[in-house]
Amino acid sequence: MTQQMRQALEAHGFDAIAPGRFARPKCSQCEALVINGVATHEIGCPNTVHECHGCNNLIPVRVKYCEDCR
Repeated sequence: MTQQMRQALEAHGFDAIAPGRFARPKCSQCEALVINGVATHEIGCPNTVHECHGCNNLIPVRVKYCEDCR
């Protein structure tokens, strides 16, 4: 796994990567899994993030807009 891929997974709330030939993202708050090559959290996981509706920065799923766009 490249450093860039690891940083992207960490930005999306995955706080551990299982070692091995095919690295698997892990989350300390839920049972993360990979569906068709896309890493996902369980519904309701506090580590889940999404893009701000105004500027596309990654923010917690609990809010719709980041501080700058409010």
